[in-house]
Amino acid sequence: MDISTRQLSIRKPKAGRKTIIAFTHEEQEVERHEPTTVYTFASSPRALYSNRKLISGQDVPMPYANLMFERRVVRGSNFAQPQLPHLGDGESAAARAAVARRRAIARKKARTQTVRAAELRLGSPPAIKGRKHEPVQTDQYLEEIFVTPPVTEMCTQTELFLERPVSPFYVPAKTGMDAETQIYPGDLFDFDMEVQPILEVLVGKTIEQALIEVLEEEELASLKEQQRRFLEIRAAEACEAQRLIEKERRLQREKERRIKDYEEGITIQKEMEERIAASVLMQGYLADLLPSVLEGLESEGVLLDNIKQDIDNSFIPWLMKEVTTELEDIVSSRDILSDIVRDILENKAEIYNAIYSMFALEEPCDEAPQNDDYDSEQLRKLIYDENTVNIPPQRVVQMDVDEDKNEK
Repeated sequence: MDISTRQLSIRKPKAGRKTIIAFTHEEQEVERHEPTTVYTFASSPRALYSNRKLISGQDVPMPYANLMFERRVVRGSNFAQPQLPHLGDGESAAARAAVARRRAIARKKARTQTVRAAELRLGSPPAIKGRKHEPVQTDQYLEEIFVTPPVTEMCTQTELFLERPVSPFYVPAKTGMDAETQIYPGDLFDFDMEVQPILEVLVGKTIEQALIEVLEEEELASLKEQQRRFLEIRAAEACEAQRLIEKERRLQREKERRIKDYEEGITIQKEMEERIAASVLMQGYLADLLPSVLEGLESEGVLLDNIKQDIDNSFIPWLMKEVTTELEDIVSSRDILSDIVRDILENKAEIYNAIYSMFALEEPCDEAPQNDDYDSEQLRKLIYDENTVNIPPQRVVQMDVDEDKNEK
């Protein structure tokens, strides 16, 4: 890869500090054409970033940057880089000054564009109290390179060989000495004879363990039975204790109730005795005072007779009401009877007039019978024979009743 337009060199001075020295292409060319100068390059080296503020010890975060847009980084192939014009010895100082001026203008323009782009970038709101913002790289890490470098195609052909066989497994070399022996059947031990004590021990231990387990089960059963009996005895004792406690509580309540009843009886008896004594004293004191007081109250009209007051308030109004009702009934009955008698008399008068006129037409006037010659029976017969149709039955009955009253 080609070297950038500005090469960096590191020197270690006597003070022990590292100083970064920057060189340009022009300085390299001068050094290349003037090897006899005091320094390796035409101009003396100078230190970069000599500002004391940047090395004051404060932790100043460096801004993030995208290397794909770094002007000092050359991208692409070395063969595709444009060839920069070399400044010869014949160029004047004016030409070099013009080139330097153009480069300064270009750098200023690039710096202005960078600042403007940073100003136009939509920033985040300021951080709240207790927090701070950290810059984060959000640009793309990979970019497509549009500069197409020259490409040369080459080809080659390998020789045809047989396939290599599979390598055998690695087996390390054997170390040490081998020895062997032969053991015939029956040389070491007889299995049937040697296994008998082992079997006896195993069978004995097995039987012993079985007996121990059986005895343990019997012991556990006896313990459970004993525990059951103890639990039954405890339950019975608990029931008996509860019964005795309840009996004691009941007797205590009965005792308290009887004591309370006895105290209440004594209290009531004392009150009764006090009342009897008070009533005896009251009777002896009021025996002479009560008659005079009652006479004074009756004379003043304060003490009234209850019977008289009851008669005046209840019986007299009821009696007046009943008498009024009875008198109204009598008056109404009298009016009705008067109307009935009037009607009867008018009817009798008409009947008598009719009978008189009938007899007057049959006989002469001098021989006409007197009214006194006809008794009441004949008149009744005539009346019934002639006017029964015109007189209602109840009217006839009333007429008979009226006649009986008149006779009496």
